[in-house]
Amino acid sequence: MPNIDDLIRDKLSKDGQVINLKAQFLREVGAKELASREELKEVRAMDLSQNGIGDEGVKAIAESNVFGNLRNLNLASNNISDEGARTLATSKKLSKLRSLQLVVNDISEEGEKILRNSTDLTSLTSLKFRV
Repeated sequence: MPNIDDLIRDKLSKDGQVINLKAQFLREVGAKELASREELKEVRAMDLSQNGIGDEGVKAIAESNVFGNLRNLNLASNNISDEGARTLATSKKLSKLRSLQLVVNDISEEGEKILRNSTDLTSLTSLKFRV
């Protein structure tokens, strides 16, 4: 896994609102590390696609106090299953999330339904499961 400090320094926008971490080999451990980083509190858009964070990485993000301002989250190609979908759907921390991309994951129609019917992701207007 790459050094998280270096990634944040290199990939976080100057205003602290956008971070693109696509294909950085973060895995679950990297997602957990990001979820604990106070310097990411102002992030509104985050691309974590192609990082293999899995359900445990999703759980870290969904339960983190750091990502309360997040509006756009790209989790495409991350080995996320229905368990991860359920975790996202019941997140109390991601209430400002408007756009969520979950293409190329292992989420069934049931998992999709759980997310579409979420009563916690009340700001969500865009939910993408397919390319």
